[in-house]
Amino acid sequence: MSTFTQPPSHNKYTYESKKLDLEAGLLGKCFGSKLNAPSNIAGFFVVIMALSGIAVLFTSCSIPANEYWKIITPLITMSLGYIFGKSSKDA
Repeated sequence: MSTFTQPPSHNKYTYESKKLDLEAGLLGKCFGSKLNAPSNIAGFFVVIMALSGIAVLFTSCSIPANEYWKIITPLITMSLGYIFGKSSKDA
């Protein structure tokens, strides 16, 4: 029997899952629940900054690559400090 034609399961986990889906909203679906969304957003920020830094290395821009890295390196390290500092506090 296919997953789509099975009758709905009547256990509490299904109801909790549906409830969390409704509470999450659009951004919650992208970044997760309110407990882990800040870490996910910070991780996303780190990836975007690193990719933009790599892109600046290989393209011609109005700002030199070494100057751009001087700007984004503190932002990346601050975000990584937030991610790893927050996880060590929770443990």
